Amino acid sequence: MRYFFLFKFYVLTFFRKLLSFVSGGETCLVCGKDSGIVPLCRDCIKSEYSVVNAMSFSVCRVCGKKLLVEKDICTICRENAVVQSVDRVISLYDYRLWNKDLLFLWKIMGLRGLSSLFASFVFEAMKNAGETVLVPVPPRRGKIRKKGWDQIDDLCMFLKYRYKVCVMPLLVRNTVSEQKKLDREGRLQSIGISYSLLEKEKLPKQMPKSVVVLDDIFTTGATVESCARVLKEGGVERVTALTLFTAA
Repeated sequence: MRYFFLFKFYVLTFFRKLLSFVSGGETCLVCGKDSGIVPLCRDCIKSEYSVVNAMSFSVCRVCGKKLLVEKDICTICRENAVVQSVDRVISLYDYRLWNKDLLFLWKIMGLRGLSSLFASFVFEAMKNAGETVLVPVPPRRGKIRKKGWDQIDDLCMFLKYRYKVCVMPLLVRNTVSEQKKLDREGRLQSIGISYSLLEKEKLPKQMPKSVVVLDDIFTTGATVESCARVLKEGGVERVTALTLFTAA
């Protein structure tokens, strides 16, 4: 499986580069320069997407969003904290400007060349946080069969086979509705029912003590809270939520 996945990736990468060369290549969303097969050039990746810098900001200890004038906890979490079962939230980049376009191209338009790049960000963040076990947020049932892929599943393939990360798919999704189609109230009501553990016979004999729950974007926090609550009920002691983007 590992060698087939990597072989398939390198073959597709070759053809993407060939197509990119013939068509003139992608344009960097940040600076406008030619950027190859993904819409970010190397210089902008280095300057705008440093994981170390992203994790150096002062953030809310409840939801992980960057703090501007508040200390320790943001105003929203002081008034109504959604995230209560997560021990730490790491959201790397703000969901604004060109990042909105990046997520749209990757998640909606299927620009899977970004999966490799985003996986490198996730791996660096996990290493920086000292975490080794990854639990992906599972897709809604039937999504992979219908669309042919899932963005978090793609990330996990790279993390497992290229970076040797321990990926443990411990969760299943119970609902079929898309989170983005729910309003805030609907998302909050889904906490506790959207996800559950795998059947007992499919679970490891001993649950890991500390895990990272991976998702693409943090909005209300309902998804990571629901996943963390289920994992802790199943025996996990510490849960870190890691997302690429946060909708401030």
